[in-house]
Amino acid sequence: MNVYTFPKSRSLRVLWTLEELQLDYTTSPVELFSTQPLACSPHPLHKVPVLEDEGNLIFETVAICQYLGEKKGDGELYPTDPLRKAKVNEWLSFALTDLESPIWTLIKHKFLLPEALRSPAVIEAMFGDACKTLSAVAVPEEGWIAGEHFTLADIFLSHTLMWAQLCGLPADDKLTRYVENCQRREAFSKALERNNRTA
Repeated sequence: MNVYTFPKSRSLRVLWTLEELQLDYTTSPVELFSTQPLACSPHPLHKVPVLEDEGNLIFETVAICQYLGEKKGDGELYPTDPLRKAKVNEWLSFALTDLESPIWTLIKHKFLLPEALRSPAVIEAMFGDACKTLSAVAVPEEGWIAGEHFTLADIFLSHTLMWAQLCGLPADDKLTRYVENCQRREAFSKALERNNRTA
């Protein structure tokens, strides 16, 4: 298996999933922002991540991670039981829509867009939306977001919460501890190191 990656991007979620499943893989770092890139992603929009497995290309982070969990997992990282899977999918959906949407827009207007295209009004609105959404995230005192086992839901939620920290969004002590617990996992450290390679 091979993953097309870019530092500090969503490709970290795929590598984290692969590390949690203890699977062998290679990475192909791409040049997302170069006008004449030497290494490109096969994604139709040249985005990352993309998984290449047995001659097949799979786009979009959640689709890749669900595929890996279903094909290579033991039913814990991505459960097979319908109700447990629904709880994981519930949090995946929340992380990708309600939470990530305002935070990603905030990141673009604070850090990524050219100065002339950044909007203080958008920053203010997205900051407010993200704060409201964060206040609805009730992580448990112990264990993980979708139950007693660490799952894909924790990978996606905690990574999005790391972006929230980058933006200076407020987080209570339970959220902070939850993110720290996720970051202490050996699979996260290995995935982070490999994702940030540029060659």
